Amino acid sequence: MHRVLEALSRKAVIGHRGFPLKRPENTVASFMAAIEAGADVVEMDVWKTADGVPVVIHDGLVKTPGGELKVKEARWPELAIHRVGGEPIPTLEDALQAIGGRAGVFVEVKDLDAAELVGEVLRRVGATSWAAVISFHEEALARLKGLVPLGLIYAKPPGRIADARRLGLDFVLPHYRLATSKAVEFAHRMGLKVVAWTVNDGRVMEELWSRGVDGIASDDVELAVSVRNKFNR
Repeated sequence: MHRVLEALSRKAVIGHRGFPLKRPENTVASFMAAIEAGADVVEMDVWKTADGVPVVIHDGLVKTPGGELKVKEARWPELAIHRVGGEPIPTLEDALQAIGGRAGVFVEVKDLDAAELVGEVLRRVGATSWAAVISFHEEALARLKGLVPLGLIYAKPPGRIADARRLGLDFVLPHYRLATSKAVEFAHRMGLKVVAWTVNDGRVMEELWSRGVDGIASDDVELAVSVRNKFNR
């Protein structure tokens, strides 16, 4: 079974952008901290530079002493000199090589133009057996169909479970407020796993596990692992 789907089959903790409460988000240091804290999967966000390099960063913007640098308009050498909280901005390839299959990975395609490049990197690094791709964009997921498990993210009601089923995806990622018992049951009937995001309150985590979610994404990996482990006793 694929590493990510196997993790979801036994209640997975997903480090949201790594472990941002410990190390700067979307950096190799953050991903390593999440894995050390027991995350089953780490999540990262990807944009494409002007010269076609998939880089790991959330907003598509890099704050510089002179203002902001847009990732899509910058070349990789321009970005590589900058830091996030003192940590280097990684390329997708660098991040995946650092993780090396020690945990599953969710690669969130933020930039639709990056989808095919993400697929190329996953193949080149040999990560197709332990990485999945997630996105708000149906089109990005469609371009990677058959390569790795795929998940559709959404944050607004009524949700997109039926869309995910229609698209032949593997799981859905609702904002945690949309992960109701009814929605989780419906997704499971459709053959879809459910990953709720982003949850940093232990009581909410317990409620979500009781509703039957298959994974919880959190900024606080240590708390999420602790709650999951208690729930599984």
